[in-house]
Amino acid sequence: MFQQRSSSLDSIKQTIREHDIHFVRFEQADLYGVSRSKTVPINSFMDYVENGLNFYGGLLGLDIQSMVPSGTGYAEEVAFADHCTVPDLSTFTVLPWAPHTANIIVDPYWYDGTPAMASPRLLLKKLLQAYDDLGFICRLGYEFEFYVLHKDTRQPVYGGQPIFVTLKNNFDMDFTYDLMRKMEQAGVRIITQNSEHGPGQQELNLYYKDGLPAADTAMLFKMGAKEIALQHGYMATWMTKPFIDSSGSGSHFHVSLIDKQTGKNVFDDPDGACGLTDLARRFLAGLLKHARANTVFTAPTINCYKRYRVNSFAPHSATWGMENRTVGIRLKGCRGQSTHFENRLACGGSNPYLMAVSTLAAGLEGLRSNPPLPDPIMDIAYTRNDVPVLPHSLEEAIREFEQDTSLHEVLDPEFVKLVLAVKKFEVQTAKAQFADYGTPAFNNRVDPWEWDYYMELL
Repeated sequence: MFQQRSSSLDSIKQTIREHDIHFVRFEQADLYGVSRSKTVPINSFMDYVENGLNFYGGLLGLDIQSMVPSGTGYAEEVAFADHCTVPDLSTFTVLPWAPHTANIIVDPYWYDGTPAMASPRLLLKKLLQAYDDLGFICRLGYEFEFYVLHKDTRQPVYGGQPIFVTLKNNFDMDFTYDLMRKMEQAGVRIITQNSEHGPGQQELNLYYKDGLPAADTAMLFKMGAKEIALQHGYMATWMTKPFIDSSGSGSHFHVSLIDKQTGKNVFDDPDGACGLTDLARRFLAGLLKHARANTVFTAPTINCYKRYRVNSFAPHSATWGMENRTVGIRLKGCRGQSTHFENRLACGGSNPYLMAVSTLAAGLEGLRSNPPLPDPIMDIAYTRNDVPVLPHSLEEAIREFEQDTSLHEVLDPEFVKLVLAVKKFEVQTAKAQFADYGTPAFNNRVDPWEWDYYMELL
């Protein structure tokens, strides 16, 4: 379990010297995609690289405010035991926004050496290996919409809905340029930045990467952006719907499969129906088949369901189409070797690892079971009453996920158990706060409790 790659260690030691690194964050993502870490002084770094670093194992099953749900399999059932986390040397990164500091991603194991498969990152590794066994590389890309607020007032840094307006793209160039420059220095390649459709809402898109580094980079971007925003007096939040009358935030996810022998895109067939191979159609059918169950990952908080509104450009149905912004899965207009699907279902509050997990798991199950593929939507999905509508609440999404046993088979029992326990706990926590929970009145406001529960950490 603790074998080292000496060439990587040599490179890391050189980087530590060259950048005068004093501290290293040993970091992992919880179920919400929140970074949980320990900061290690550099004179203890090698000890933990060689022997692993203990973390409370139940952190994977905490709610976002670190309350401890029961029944996760990671808390009272194992006497609140620790994990031994193992650093992935390939992720060692100097953080330009934190002086003399680097981070390294760790994976959790039980002390008998068994991987803790409720870990979003370890589960993603498992799925990527399944695709590798089939001969495919998973090419993944992330888009992020988020709100920038004044840190003290939690109000937007500008008003209106000025999408693509240059003046608002550059509302504070000291911040936006600092963010982009430091991300580039950290190895995060940003391809576009612009103002979005809400007050203070920004969108930044990342260049695609293959496999696990795509999700690791997305996680690094989200946590780094929050830190850099704080340094400029702002709060960056991926809370999906901070203001009821303003645009919700999405996290669109792009995916294609590449033949690892030839390097060719296996979704592309110019002579196929809609320009797709049979394999692409099976993958797509899997996405649609499991879209309702996967809503527990694409819309993982009670606040997310306030995003799904007709004519809001937030898809409300398990549908697909070509260059159609009203459907759940969009076949992008760029074709040939760039042929890929855009999963538009994910909310801002989604976990980058679980966005990849849920998409790849559904696609893999589709490759195996070959479910029927509905016809593409050629008009406006919002106006139709013959499309499968997504869950309207987190509890409905939980029920859909609980019943989708064919999706469970592609995931892992530990992960399924923990997800159900944590999400049910979140629903019960919200119900205890609001007498009108689940009513139209509740769904048509964003309560200050939601700000306190989600805004800072998401």
